[in-house]
Amino acid sequence: MQLSLFNLIVADNNPQLNIFNTASSDKARKLRELAQSMQDTIDQKKNPAIGNQRVTRRRKLIAQGMIEDGIELEVIKSWLLAIAEMWEAGNIPEVLRGIKRKSQVEALFRLSQRKPTLEEIQEIITGNYYEEWIKSLNRAGIHTPKEILSAIAEIKKVVKPEKIDTTKQRLNDLELEIIGMKSGDFFPTPEPVCNRLIQLAAIEPNWRILEPSAGNGNIAEYITKYYPEIQLDLVEINPTLREILELKGFNLVGRDFLEFNPNDKYHASIMNPAFCQLVEHIYHAWELLLSGGILVSIVSESVFFNRKYQKFKDWLDDNGAYVEKVDKNAFLSSNNPTAVATRIVKLIKP
Repeated sequence: MQLSLFNLIVADNNPQLNIFNTASSDKARKLRELAQSMQDTIDQKKNPAIGNQRVTRRRKLIAQGMIEDGIELEVIKSWLLAIAEMWEAGNIPEVLRGIKRKSQVEALFRLSQRKPTLEEIQEIITGNYYEEWIKSLNRAGIHTPKEILSAIAEIKKVVKPEKIDTTKQRLNDLELEIIGMKSGDFFPTPEPVCNRLIQLAAIEPNWRILEPSAGNGNIAEYITKYYPEIQLDLVEINPTLREILELKGFNLVGRDFLEFNPNDKYHASIMNPAFCQLVEHIYHAWELLLSGGILVSIVSESVFFNRKYQKFKDWLDDNGAYVEKVDKNAFLSSNNPTAVATRIVKLIKP
């Protein structure tokens, strides 16, 4: 039997038989490098420095916009990686083979967000507002409304919704929500203070550690940073803060700390308690420690000058508390800044 060119023509829907659709590790590598080059920008957008400045409504809105931009860039990155994956597998559709730039994938993503019809795409192509998008797609060999919708559909076959990390998106939304939060006595612990608390605790590898009133997890993050294998239990009553702690993967063991009475006691309690219940929280944390256990806590400066704390101050003295002043401006860098002066106390239980 004589072969002709027509014997070699196969359907696009059978990539295993398509002799023109071969894998290309080189093209896949270039797209992966392009995707990876986006990561620094994504990280900066999703963790805006402005979110750590003194809170104002304007700064909060700017931070929200930057975080949303970062999330969108993360999706665009996943689309680039999806096309790279197709090149590696050797099943890249014809409509995607000309894509070489981030701008081309970004144009497809932006158009996909509009959920356009063929008619709407035609209007976009003939208009001037999205001219740069269309030029970029044309350079990739994507010209018609049908080709644009086909390209979007092919990418979405690989990038399933579950592949996008919605946990990070939800966590960013909640972290932004608590900036300036006025409910409760919530003043997140700044980095230098977290570090000092952990230094004073002198943690050992086999310890069980408790953080009462854990807030959004600033102290807990630094504990696990330096002691990733440590057993760390957290207590927090605020529902929004609890959700943040859960999304960060921490072990929540209670809600209202004053009602928390575990069977096993702890080697250390490291804490920044609500000042409205400061004394009660420290007394209760003390009761939950093993003999030789260490309690390290932030306390307000007023403890050492206000008469109403005299009994508590005497208790600190009786138990040989080590007391250290915190920089007076330390909590001005908190997400919920305050000028309240503070100290750190450390006690070792007999």
